[in-house]
Amino acid sequence: MHRTIAIAGGGHAAGRAVRVLRDEGFDGRILVVGEERDPPYERPALSKEFLRGDHGLDKCLINAADVYGDGRTDLLLGSRVSAIDARDRRLITEGGKAVTFDALLIATGTRARTLDGVPVDGEVVHTLRSAADALRLKPRLLPGTRVVLIGGGFIGLEVAASARTLGCEVTVLEAAPALLARVVGGEAIGRHVEALHRAQGVTIQTGVRIDRIEVRPGGATVQCADGPRIAADVLVVGVGAVPNAEVAAAAGLECNDGIVVDGRGRSSAEGIYAVGDVARHPSAFHGRSIRLETWDNAERQTAVACRAMLGREERYDAVPWMWTDQFGMNLQMLGLPGPCEVEVVRGDPASGRFITLALNGGRVTSAVLVNMGRERRPLTGIMERGVLVNPAELATQLADESVPLRNLAQRVAG
Repeated sequence: MHRTIAIAGGGHAAGRAVRVLRDEGFDGRILVVGEERDPPYERPALSKEFLRGDHGLDKCLINAADVYGDGRTDLLLGSRVSAIDARDRRLITEGGKAVTFDALLIATGTRARTLDGVPVDGEVVHTLRSAADALRLKPRLLPGTRVVLIGGGFIGLEVAASARTLGCEVTVLEAAPALLARVVGGEAIGRHVEALHRAQGVTIQTGVRIDRIEVRPGGATVQCADGPRIAADVLVVGVGAVPNAEVAAAAGLECNDGIVVDGRGRSSAEGIYAVGDVARHPSAFHGRSIRLETWDNAERQTAVACRAMLGREERYDAVPWMWTDQFGMNLQMLGLPGPCEVEVVRGDPASGRFITLALNGGRVTSAVLVNMGRERRPLTGIMERGVLVNPAELATQLADESVPLRNLAQRVAG
C-alpha cells in the first residue's frame, strides 16, 4: 500500500485527486505541490462569473479549507516541480525541496500559448489561464475600454461576452473562416455564435491574418493584412494552450503533445500517473489518442487514475464533453470534431434551440447542442452504445423531434 502520494500541480485535477483518494479510503500522506498560490479551484468561471465580479474565487474552490488541515494532506503552494527522479521516486521543487513518494500523480495542466514577439505584460497584453490572470484583467474591463480578442475559441468568446457585458467595446479577430472552427468543426455553429455576438454589439472579423502588433504603454495596435489598424486599450490572446510536460519528458516519460498514459492514467514510468489537461490517453470511441482540456476530463479521468493507484483498476473512455456559456446561450459539445459523412440538424436554428450531429459509419461521432442541455444524457447514451439495428434510419429519426432521444437511445444496439 502506498504511504505517500505526491501530486505535481495544484489545479482542478489535483483538488479532485485529494477528494477521490480520501473517499476511496487512502489514509496515507498526500502532498500537493502547486505553482499557483491559491488552493485547487475550478476554472470555468474565470472567464465568466469571476471575471465579471459575480462571485469570488472562494466559490470555485474544490475542497473546503479543512481538507488540507488534517495533518495528512499538505499543500506546498507557490512552488513548482523542477525535476522528477522516476527511478528513485523523488521530485525536486525549484526551491530545492526533495520529496520521496510511493506514487506520483502529474496534474501540471497547460499554459496559455502566446504570440511570437508579443510579451504578456499583464497591463496591455493578457492571457487567461489562472485566477491571477483574471485578477490582472478584471480591473482593466471598464466601460468604454477598447478590448481586442485574438482567437475565436471558447476562452476568447467567453471573455468577449464578459467584457461586453461590462460595457467594453469589443472586437474579436479569428484566423479561421468561422468562430469555434477548431473546437466544433464546420461553420454552421460558428456563424450562429457570430450572429449572437454581433447582436450584442461585438465586432467580429474572421479569416484574419495579422501582420504586426505594436504594444506601447497604455495600449496596442493590431495591423491586419489588407485591413485597417485596430486600436486596443486591452489585448487578450486566446490562441490555445501548451501542455506543461517538459519536466516529465526530462524524467524520461513518454510524451507526445502531453504525457502519454494508458486508460488507467499510468505513464511509461512505474508508479507515475498523469491526468487532466497534460495527459494524452487512448480513446476507443474516437479510435485514437486524445488530450482534453475540459472540466469533465479533469473530474472523471482523475477518479479512474486515483482508483488505479489504489489497486482498484477500471478504464477511462468517456465520450468527450465540454460546454460554454455566452450571452445567455449554453452550447455543449459531445465528441471531437472530425470527418462527417452525414450532418443532421435536430430542431430549428432560427429558434435558438437546436442540435447538430455528425454521423460516420452509421454512428454519431460528435454533436453540438445549443440551449438543449437536457438532451445531453440520452444523446451521450446513443453515442456510447453504437448504431441502430437499421443504420439507414439513424439520420431520419435523429432529425425527427417527435422521436424523443431517450426513446431512440433504448433502440441503439450494444
